[in-house]
Amino acid sequence: MNINELLAQKDKLPNVPEVVKELIQVLSDDNANLDAIANKVAKDPTLSVKILRMVNSSYYGLPRTVNSIDEAIVRIGFERLKILVISSGLSGSVTGEVEGLDIKRFWNESFETGEICKIIAKKTRSVEADVAFTAGIISNIGRLLLHLTTPNRAKAVQTMVDEGADRNQAELDRFQFTSPEAGAALLEQWKLPVELCVAVLQQRAPLNHAEPSPLAAVISMAKQMLAARKRGDSAKQIVDAVSLPLVSLAGVKEGLGDIAEQVVNLEPMKIA
Repeated sequence: MNINELLAQKDKLPNVPEVVKELIQVLSDDNANLDAIANKVAKDPTLSVKILRMVNSSYYGLPRTVNSIDEAIVRIGFERLKILVISSGLSGSVTGEVEGLDIKRFWNESFETGEICKIIAKKTRSVEADVAFTAGIISNIGRLLLHLTTPNRAKAVQTMVDEGADRNQAELDRFQFTSPEAGAALLEQWKLPVELCVAVLQQRAPLNHAEPSPLAAVISMAKQMLAARKRGDSAKQIVDAVSLPLVSLAGVKEGLGDIAEQVVNLEPMKIA
């Protein structure tokens, strides 16, 4: 089996709205026509309803109900709405159950990774926070792809991991490629920015690549921190759990302790 065979199963791939892909493509473009994108979002009833439900959730604590995308932009600003559009579009890309994968837990952990990536990126000079947040959300898209297209092999990998195997090696044993490789190929098919594709590809070991990606280092750091957070580690323990070469590659010059404190106290927005 190869990655192209997975991607050929069009009916099983995540279905991400075109406006979401377009918004991801222009994340770093200061000249992007955001009004046009907002209009496209407003014309997508499913996406609009989900976004408005999130805007009106307790997470934002707005004093009164927001009833339109235009009003949402006024109330929370386009920068925050942009993240909501991406989050909503990605989490809604798969409907129903996914064999061998708790999809609600999958997306909530993905968004938690995104939140931590954003916290880290704000302490760097080379990685934009919105880009880092999006990279964190999509970092595990390859794992989702494997469960959607080859559930039996994906479940076998999970069993091996649960028994103590290294996930990277387990995937190579079962697929001859890894989920980050599959995820990067899917993102390329969606025509997302090269920066995101490379970061997803390199995320498990960015320092092993000839041209290591700072964004990949941010993802890798975020996952180390998330694992420590799940263990109930303190901020100091989270700092100790992070690879210093990754910190250097990500471009975090100072404030690692502050990042860890924010990770400990993080209350991520639950999308799924």
